[in-house]
Amino acid sequence: MAFDDTPFERRSIIGGMRVRSADGKHLGYVAFIGQEHLYVRHSPFNHHWKEVPLSAVGRVLRGAVVLREGTGPLVDADKQHHGEILSLTHPLALVPGASHV
Repeated sequence: MAFDDTPFERRSIIGGMRVRSADGKHLGYVAFIGQEHLYVRHSPFNHHWKEVPLSAVGRVLRGAVVLREGTGPLVDADKQHHGEILSLTHPLALVPGASHV
């Protein structure tokens, strides 16, 4: 499912998910989801963040965020963007036996 297919897809991104380029190269792990940016760290214990606009997200898979083809390299996160309201939403879940529309 493509990131833009549903407004709920953004809620499926959670901290700790792997971030991959369109060709499958591992870029890091989701640190936080901001209002306009996805913050990525190279390893789960690294405090130096990179950022990529949420518009660069192509697909959200189980356990991985895949960026769109042609997305440039991740850039160092600008300190002024650290003031964004961070998203602490939980992933969507399908309830067994419930009808899904």
